[in-house]
Amino acid sequence: MADRAHPVTEQRHADLRSPLTEQERDLPVDVNWLRRRAKLFAAVSGREFHVVTDLSAYASVSGMPYLSHYAAQVYLGPKSARLRVPFMAINLALVTTSEEADRALAHETMHLVVPSYGHKAAAFARAQLLLDKVGQLTAAPV
Repeated sequence: MADRAHPVTEQRHADLRSPLTEQERDLPVDVNWLRRRAKLFAAVSGREFHVVTDLSAYASVSGMPYLSHYAAQVYLGPKSARLRVPFMAINLALVTTSEEADRALAHETMHLVVPSYGHKAAAFARAQLLLDKVGQLTAAPV
């Protein structure tokens, strides 16, 4: 098992642009903010999901190990019995700023919306579109 993502995937993930202001990007992530933000991603994607930050509970429910280098991961359920509302685990040890949380939420929401895209360029274009739509929801009125 690899200890990290492919370098191209890592770069595509790093290139995702959060709609947060410069001052907001470096703010620390707390669970309440993360849950509110996740609801925005669910709204713009049309794909509901539960956010989980207890990685051992996630591993227990999913039956999948949560590797220490994963920033986030989604669990849809077994192929024979997909969950109506999948789980998205966020590793708060790695996702420490609001900008990192936006990237993780966009990346994993993209996997929920278009799982067949994998980590292709088109997948990250979709993730960026989700970020842009969240930005439109949160833009301050002029």
